[in-house]
Amino acid sequence: MTRKIVQLTSNNNLEFFFRQTPKGDGIWGDNQFDLVDGRHHADWLVAYDEPNKICETDLPRERRILFRTEPKSIKYYSADFLNQFGAVVSIDDNPSFDGQTILSQVALPWMYGLDFERPQEAYQWDALAADRAVPHKGELSVVCSTKNMNINQSRRIRFLSMLKEALGDRITLYGRGFRPIADKREAIDGYRYHLVLENNLLKDGWTEKLADPILGGVFPISAGSPNLGDYFNPEGFASIDITKPRQAVAKVLDILDRDLAMKAGAAMKENKQRLMQQNNFFSLCSRVIETIETRQGDGDFQRLERAFSFCPNRVPKWKKLCSVPKPLRPVSRKMYLSLFERQ
Repeated sequence: MTRKIVQLTSNNNLEFFFRQTPKGDGIWGDNQFDLVDGRHHADWLVAYDEPNKICETDLPRERRILFRTEPKSIKYYSADFLNQFGAVVSIDDNPSFDGQTILSQVALPWMYGLDFERPQEAYQWDALAADRAVPHKGELSVVCSTKNMNINQSRRIRFLSMLKEALGDRITLYGRGFRPIADKREAIDGYRYHLVLENNLLKDGWTEKLADPILGGVFPISAGSPNLGDYFNPEGFASIDITKPRQAVAKVLDILDRDLAMKAGAAMKENKQRLMQQNNFFSLCSRVIETIETRQGDGDFQRLERAFSFCPNRVPKWKKLCSVPKPLRPVSRKMYLSLFERQ
C-alpha cells in the first residue's frame, strides 16, 4: 500500500505527539506523518499553530493545512499568515482568511502520562488505552493556572474561588499558582471527578483539559464547549455554565452528592474509545485531508518551485490602539463579571 506523506511542522515540540498513533510511528490509515523541517518531498503540509521558521515546501497552497490552536481572544493570526494555506482548522472563524475554514475542535495533544523532564517514560498508545486501578486520593480535582489573559480565564478564576469556598477539602487544586505538577496523571489518577475549566466557551472549543481525564478514566465536569455531545456520549460527562457561577457551584455539589459517575462506567469507556480513535489529531487530520481530496478530485496537482515563507503574526497597530491598556484589563474584566454575571 502506498501511503500519502504528510509533512507536519510546528513552532512547538511535537515529538511526543506520535504516541497518539498505535505504534508511535506517525502512521494513521493511509497517511504517514513526518515531523520534518526544511524542504521535504510530501503530499501535504500541515502546520500546527505555526510552522517552524525553517520550514520549506514546494507544495501549492491547496495542499497546505493550518491547525489554528488558539481562539482569536487568545492569539492573533494575521491575514498574510493565514492566506498561505488552503484550509484552516479552527474553533472560530477569521473573516480575513480567503480559503476554506473547517470549524472543529483542533485536537490539542494529550498531556496525560507525559512528563517533559522524563519523556522516555511517557505513556504510549497501549498504556493510554489500558484501564488502570489506582489508590483513591480524593473526590474532585482540577488543574488550573492563574493566567488572566481573557474574559473566560478571569471567569474561571472567580468560579474556582467560589467552588473552593463551597467544597473545602472535597476539591484539590493543581496547576501553576496552586500546586505545580509534572504530569497530569498526578492530578487525575485516584480522583472520582475532574473539573475541566477551558480557556473559552466557544462551540468546539474543548482541549486536552477534557481529553486527559477521559484517558485517566475519571468523570469530567466540564465548563467549556457547549456541544460536547457532538463528540462524546453525554452520559459519560457533565457540563456546567460558569457564566452563572452560583448555579454552577450548586450543580457541582449536586453531581457529587448524587454520584453521577457511579452509573457512567460504560459511557466513559465509550468516550475514551471515541477520543483515541475519532477525536485524535491524526484521525481528525486524515479526515480533513480526505475531505479536501474528495472535493479536488483525483487529478495530479502541480508542484510549485518556490519555498514556503514564514510570516510572523504581528498584531496591527490599529488593533493595539483600540484595545484596553494591559494594566487595566484585569480590572475591566472583573467589573464586567461583577455587573453582568452574578447568578
